[in-house]
Amino acid sequence: MTVGARPSPVRHEALSTHDPLFQRPCPEDLSEAIPVFFIGRNARGHWVARGADGKYGGLFWRKQAAARFATRCAWPARCATIFPSEIIELDLENQGNPLLAHIDVTRMLRIGGAAVSAWLMMAILAAAIALKAVLFLSRQHY
Repeated sequence: MTVGARPSPVRHEALSTHDPLFQRPCPEDLSEAIPVFFIGRNARGHWVARGADGKYGGLFWRKQAAARFATRCAWPARCATIFPSEIIELDLENQGNPLLAHIDVTRMLRIGGAAVSAWLMMAILAAAIALKAVLFLSRQHY
């Protein structure tokens, strides 16, 4: 069962646990016995599945994996899924793909590695220019 979320006036504003959009629908709209999961993307483009009760949540590469996670957490019952248009961030321990919990660290190392490589290339280039200058001046018979 899919329940639509109300659109936010700001498309890319992040949802929080205090946001009324992150709460389960009213009992008149959806029975309290049915678990509710929010499935959406975070600021980095990864899929987030988070239970409205705050017990389950995870990060995933694909939307289907997030939906399967929600179904498994609600087992043996079915669950309602809400797909908000806003960016949502996981505010719980990641119970989904364990690699995505460390992706920021590897991204920082990759960016840092590129910066170090660029710095080393500049240092090598400066050393080569200095060596050529020394050779040039030594040929000038000063």
